[in-house]
Amino acid sequence: MRVFCLGTLSVVLLLLLAACTPAVCPTSIPGTVHVASYVDGKGETGITGRVIMGEGSAGLADAYVNIYADTVSNLLGPSHTMSSPTDANGHYQVNLPPGTYFVVARKRGSGNPTGPLSPGDYYSEHQRVVTDVVAGKLAVVDLPVVLISNPMFFKRDVASLETDTAIRGRIVDKEGKPIFGAFGMAYNDTDLKRLPDYVSTLSDNDGRFTIYLPKGGSYYLSARIHVYDMPRPGEPYGRIEEAVTVEKGQRSEEITIVVEPFSGEYQSGKSRRPY
Repeated sequence: MRVFCLGTLSVVLLLLLAACTPAVCPTSIPGTVHVASYVDGKGETGITGRVIMGEGSAGLADAYVNIYADTVSNLLGPSHTMSSPTDANGHYQVNLPPGTYFVVARKRGSGNPTGPLSPGDYYSEHQRVVTDVVAGKLAVVDLPVVLISNPMFFKRDVASLETDTAIRGRIVDKEGKPIFGAFGMAYNDTDLKRLPDYVSTLSDNDGRFTIYLPKGGSYYLSARIHVYDMPRPGEPYGRIEEAVTVEKGQRSEEITIVVEPFSGEYQSGKSRRPY
């Protein structure tokens, strides 16, 4: 097994701590906001709440709330289901069967419910909001959003479809505990302070990730939690200085990326773009 201890980098972990289940507890999923607030569904089961501007109370109309049953799509692609546009107060409701769901709010300037996000669009400020839907109740999930002033951290085509060439491994903290819901990122060169060339599936409960590649070669790897903004102090981040080589048609195994809290200085002028 190849273990690379990665240095430095991480983001403010915005956690709304409430009750949690063993499978999705914020203490074990850095960067995740677990919401456990409920009202009587009066015969309905699902998720309700408001899409709001930042941490304020102003509702955002005509936003869409995407519901994901898992993180296979990196919470960036098509969702399990989607709400109708929010009303004038930012209110939404989605009826769902009991289960655990990730909840993401988006509003595109084009008015389209789907498609790539661009500068001027809105996106969930807390990127991993998760809640447990309970029969006969509505989970109340308010979703603060921020304006995207620069392109998303990831390119549109980096989350590739499955190929016969890949890098596989685990993302763990310095104690060796797996990091759920993180991204592994691959670069064609040593410049890791830019958009990655390829991005993994989200790491699972064991911290395992897969980066699908179009061809063999040597790649430089890093790992982080968020999909935009430069790292802030506290965000788990790590990188591999030594290139990882994989042959066409092969899938490298047991690459371990160790992430640690970012200790650098957050630069507000570079917010929401590669640093």
